[in-house]
Amino acid sequence: MNDTPSENVPPSRVVGEKPSRDVGSQLPMPSWNDVVWSFLGGLGGTLLGGAIGFVGLRISGSAWFALLALVLGAALGCTGIYAALIQRRRWSFSDLGFLPPAHSLLHLLWQAPLLISAASLAATAVAEHLDLPPSGNQISVVPNALELGPVAIAIVLIVSAGVIPLIEEIVFRRVLLGWLMSKMSTTLSAVLTTLAFTLCHVAPSVMLYVLFFSAGLVATRLWFHTLWAPLILHSINNAVFSSVAISALLA
Repeated sequence: MNDTPSENVPPSRVVGEKPSRDVGSQLPMPSWNDVVWSFLGGLGGTLLGGAIGFVGLRISGSAWFALLALVLGAALGCTGIYAALIQRRRWSFSDLGFLPPAHSLLHLLWQAPLLISAASLAATAVAEHLDLPPSGNQISVVPNALELGPVAIAIVLIVSAGVIPLIEEIVFRRVLLGWLMSKMSTTLSAVLTTLAFTLCHVAPSVMLYVLFFSAGLVATRLWFHTLWAPLILHSINNAVFSSVAISALLA
């Protein structure tokens, strides 16, 4: 008998674990505990770090605490993901969903502007119909952090367009979507993942945009069969809107 492990099965696969149904790949199938720990570690860590800096900002009034909120939130969020999935589950970088794409990522050159434009138009139309107020900056410490100059601006962009999308894509489009797809149809899993991601945003007008944009993120995740696609798309989106918001604040 040949006891050599199959090359198609990743080394992090737990003995006795069911084959993954995550978009037909050989990725480890997330469990409910993975969902809970990734939410607590990734999103909880981000919120905790941000809250610590925000409290310091309110007490001292120093802009340095605003910058601390961003940096600490990003650091604790990444640490939480590492502890929940890499250390606890022994997942590799590929297990997190970063596989070679099934289609060329150059498709994002037309998909990104199309999706951002479509989501913006749809959200604006619905917001006007519902008479919702325009959305503001959800990260209230950003205006204070920008007072520290160019380095702070660079950190704001790195966190908002790089670190935050990375954490959110792993939590929602890898772990949550992967777990849901092991329990129900792909369509229903995509809908529930989109709704969960939308509800994590507070302002109604922001939630409208996120609802449409998140649907596109899930679609690219499933079509490309890799987390690279929605991460790049998410980063482009956040970079565009963060740049516009920063320009408006500095004007």
